[in-house]
Amino acid sequence: MTRSNTLLRVTLLLLAVAAAPATAGPRWDYEEGASLQFAMLGQFHAAMAEGAADDHDLYLRRGRLIFSGQIADGVKFFAETDNDNAGRSGTTGVASDLQDLFVDLRLGGDHWLEAGLILLPLSFENTSSAATLLGLDYNVEVIKLTNSFVWRDQGLMLHGLFGKQMAYRAGVFDGYEDGSGKNPEAAPRFTGHLEYAAVGAAPTAWFHGQERLGADSYLLLGTGIDYQERASRVGFVSGSSPGWMINSRAFVVDMQAGFVLEEMFGTLNAGWYDWDNVNFAGSTWFAEAGLRRDRVQLTGKLAVSDNDSGVTIQNLTAGLHYFRVKHKLRYGLEFSTGDSPNQLLAGLQFLL
Repeated sequence: MTRSNTLLRVTLLLLAVAAAPATAGPRWDYEEGASLQFAMLGQFHAAMAEGAADDHDLYLRRGRLIFSGQIADGVKFFAETDNDNAGRSGTTGVASDLQDLFVDLRLGGDHWLEAGLILLPLSFENTSSAATLLGLDYNVEVIKLTNSFVWRDQGLMLHGLFGKQMAYRAGVFDGYEDGSGKNPEAAPRFTGHLEYAAVGAAPTAWFHGQERLGADSYLLLGTGIDYQERASRVGFVSGSSPGWMINSRAFVVDMQAGFVLEEMFGTLNAGWYDWDNVNFAGSTWFAEAGLRRDRVQLTGKLAVSDNDSGVTIQNLTAGLHYFRVKHKLRYGLEFSTGDSPNQLLAGLQFLL
């Protein structure tokens, strides 16, 4: 049996299971307020792209096991594994990664201290839940973080609220060794994001929801920074020829919004980034919108990458999505065109 046939049969099996009435994952409660909850996230993608080595590609984009709960009152935890891009063309091996692992301690009121392997709190986009994306995937083309593990790093992060309108996330991190030239003598990394709720209330969850599937209007305005001195070392040969060190800097202004249009609900996400690091120097930005009526949603996105060298890449994506059981079972179809090769992408998500 070929790899594609195997993945197709697994997809159909999971679809049949997920089509049953969906409920939250199982939860266990223990003494003194302790609890544990388990969930699964699966996202299957099928892609056809111009000039690709394979004329079609069927793969598991994400396969996550999610554990969350409470050790005691005011002591929460979250852990997540992922098997990403299993069966994707060009992927030589599949690893089961421990992608998130942190403890969250209440300091008092609405202020918490998070410690562990954490999503870097730079923007709405890179701290959004993979289960509640507006499109089929993240806008990865605009995120140019360095020294990170799938946008995550090890460190400490303060987060909380000032009143009901202002939320903050700010942390100090090590700078993850990703094998691409992190300087072992790098200074600590500082990353933070401020969020102002002009309409509605400021969010308090660990992850942002790009598509809330609700009927309430909201408008979140944000700005974030990421900075690490001596972050990367390039040109390293030996101790006598140590190369040179490059700082890493990023700045973002972004937003998330939702609004009611009679019987329809609109969603708008956008962000403008300025980068200066070993991976990229220049600016990137995107604007992504969705218009939903009942279970059917239309989406559109424009993403632009403008390198300081003068190379500009623009891509436009249009999508059609169907929420069979909200985010617990959804289907989607997207077509992308522009400076990158044209691509048709189909997706299936289940969340149990």
